[in-house]
Amino acid sequence: MKKTIYTKNSKRLSQERCDEWGQMIFSVTKKIWMATFLAEVFLFLFFKPNAQCSRGYYFYLFIVRPTVAQTAVALACSCLLRMAIKSKKPRWMSLCTILNMSLLSGIVACVHTSVELIPIVLLLPMLLTPLYRDKVMTAAQLVISSLIYILDRIYFIPNSPYMPPMSTLIDVTVFFSSAFIVYCLIEQVNVSFILQDERANRDSLTHLYNHETFYEELEYYMNAKQSTFSILIADIDDFKKVNDNYGHAFGDEVIQRVVAVMEESRDKDNLCARYGGEEFAMILPGKDLEGAIAMGERIRKKFHEFQFQTKQGPRYFTLSIGVAEYKDIYHKASSFFEEADKALYLAKRSGKNRVCSWKEEGRAE
Repeated sequence: MKKTIYTKNSKRLSQERCDEWGQMIFSVTKKIWMATFLAEVFLFLFFKPNAQCSRGYYFYLFIVRPTVAQTAVALACSCLLRMAIKSKKPRWMSLCTILNMSLLSGIVACVHTSVELIPIVLLLPMLLTPLYRDKVMTAAQLVISSLIYILDRIYFIPNSPYMPPMSTLIDVTVFFSSAFIVYCLIEQVNVSFILQDERANRDSLTHLYNHETFYEELEYYMNAKQSTFSILIADIDDFKKVNDNYGHAFGDEVIQRVVAVMEESRDKDNLCARYGGEEFAMILPGKDLEGAIAMGERIRKKFHEFQFQTKQGPRYFTLSIGVAEYKDIYHKASSFFEEADKALYLAKRSGKNRVCSWKEEGRAE
């Protein structure tokens, strides 16, 4: 069995994906900074000064130092990440993310050297590695986290200016702060995968649902035994001539106009999909055949009334639409869809630019 776990990262990302990545990292950075700062302030409030460390010195060591350092890291990595976003190169963005998260956690580990379990925070950036989908970047994260840990053990712990006595309060604060940060990281990973799944279910040009998702939703409605629902199929008439006469870029504009008309005309619970090249489909919950025909007419008229500007002057284009109402006789989504498909071809044969439903006798309604 072939494994395709990792992807090659030579390919540039889309601007949308880059922007999402940037927003995610900025959001996580802000939450980590805030969680660390609040935990440090909380411990400061309960600190009891002693001969070795005054409250002022404690404030400097465990609030001013880490806060300033984390702020500097966040600002520097933010600038680097913005540059990486412009390049749209995933490895540059991954590396900026690794540096940002590793240094934020490294500052905590190297400042709070008296907490025995604090180095565990160096592993928290590993939670973001599923976003990279890159074996090299995952290994880089492991190496950087390990190097910071070694540096902490051989330099920062031996040279720590003050080692506060351990207490239950410190352990509890560290635990809940770490748990909150873990939650934030996992939540961002989940959101990222949800967005990726959503993009995979949609057509890249129109952002409507794709053929596969339409069939999944259609089967869901059929299995849910909805009391009434219908489907609608729309096809741009003579679309090949549109591409041949005006070019494929203009053809894309015509397709996007169909999408705009469908979005303007549909109800909130209607599902729209790009079924094929110039073919579109809709699921219409709660609509019987008459309601579906009315919806089809609304879409057909709005599209036909729109004036496209071309080098040859203004042009108008048309849609043929087929509709069908669900009945218990359809045991498969394909057989139900075929009913609307027959109505669409009937509309084509009947002169185009019309809405038809298919009856057993094969006549238009």
